[in-house]
Amino acid sequence: MKYKHLFFDLDHTLWDFERNSAECLADIYEVFNFKGLNISSLDAFQQEFSVVNKNYWSMLEQNLITHEELRRRRFQETLENLGAKDIEKTFGLEINEYFLGLLPKKAHLIEGAVEVLEYLLPKYELHIISNGWQDIQLNKMKSSEIHHYFGEVITNELAGTRKPDPRIFDYAIGKTQANLAESLMIGDNYEADILGAMNAKMDTVFYNPEELPTGQKPTFEIKKLIELKDFL
Repeated sequence: MKYKHLFFDLDHTLWDFERNSAECLADIYEVFNFKGLNISSLDAFQQEFSVVNKNYWSMLEQNLITHEELRRRRFQETLENLGAKDIEKTFGLEINEYFLGLLPKKAHLIEGAVEVLEYLLPKYELHIISNGWQDIQLNKMKSSEIHHYFGEVITNELAGTRKPDPRIFDYAIGKTQANLAESLMIGDNYEADILGAMNAKMDTVFYNPEELPTGQKPTFEIKKLIELKDFL
């Protein structure tokens, strides 16, 4: 068996961020009375936040903004883009704090996640490499009852850098005392997870349900998590 250590991304790879965040946004829409802010519909709010949030995470991964800027600006910009009137400059941050309090309590996982983890656990050492916040990621894993599958949970807070910087992968290898040649990174974000790991000389699995085009080819590519059983 070539691999001994499997490193998973969490959000969008195992933990269903889109579904979980949509539930949180529905709650926010009611609690903060978005109808009174002239936000046309819950669906419009959910769709706009998804776009804005992905853009901010992309900027974060390119070191163009900080975590604090993401927290402060993503909801504020979402509301402004939707034409919200007369909102305070701190309103977006207030919503973000509410969101981060509620989000980790959600438990929806990507289809096949538990089946795959059950299959892999007896065969490999499993770990997480995430750009999320340490406490929030740990709480997500506890809420969705997958924390017991993993040894190390490595975030940018521990490593002092974030994907796609190869140093977070180097840190993970050192932290787990793994052999690089026996390690495999599994994630959904081509730039952060796949290119980052490739630049650290680690083999990769690109979880690519939307069949997005790639430049450099990963070691493996899958559309469903269950496909991991085909080669692991």
